[in-house]
Amino acid sequence: MKPHKSEVLENKFPESGGKRARKTTQMMRTKQAVLDTVVVLLSEIGYRAITIEIISQRCGVARSTIYRHWKNIPELTIDAFDSAIGDTPEFPEQGDVRSNLVFLYRQFGKSLSRSIWGRVLPSLIEASHNDPKFENYLSSMANVRRQNAREMLQRAKSKGELKPEANVEWILDTLSGALYHRLLITGTAIDEPGLVDWLIDSVLSTTSVSYTHLRAHETVL
Repeated sequence: MKPHKSEVLENKFPESGGKRARKTTQMMRTKQAVLDTVVVLLSEIGYRAITIEIISQRCGVARSTIYRHWKNIPELTIDAFDSAIGDTPEFPEQGDVRSNLVFLYRQFGKSLSRSIWGRVLPSLIEASHNDPKFENYLSSMANVRRQNAREMLQRAKSKGELKPEANVEWILDTLSGALYHRLLITGTAIDEPGLVDWLIDSVLSTTSVSYTHLRAHETVL
């Protein structure tokens, strides 16, 4: 059986490994430039105002190249969100449930107030309410991002630190919701000193088996 013409040409003029690596690197840089531009535009003009033409003009990548990698704005925007947010950070155990919550939510507050995540979140909410292609994206992403805290609270219940009837999802909603409220509604400082500690103490005062002991332990430390 004779080889296909393309196979003959490929064998006659093989592409060197170095050349392929350079092309791959350039492609990755180009894609990242587009994603970074979309993230900036989301924070500046919002989801519904973004077009491929605007993205192309801002980042200097041809429209044809953008369409080669993404079929449409929703697909490109979802990739940009994922790129901006990154993977869920690792959670190092701090000891008792209060120390763990303080660590997690101080980090969360810093992330919302200082990182690109906080700036693009309004656009993500806008997209999830106005574009069917974003259906369930926001809830799925939030569910993944809070998994570390969920598992930590479940362990605290198993160890007897939290009351058996303590509702883990309510705890997370209460703590996260207060910070999201400041970010999206009032605009007041998310990283205000003492805020996270007060929220956590308020929650633990009704859900912890030995809240007084945990508070005293924290004061000593």
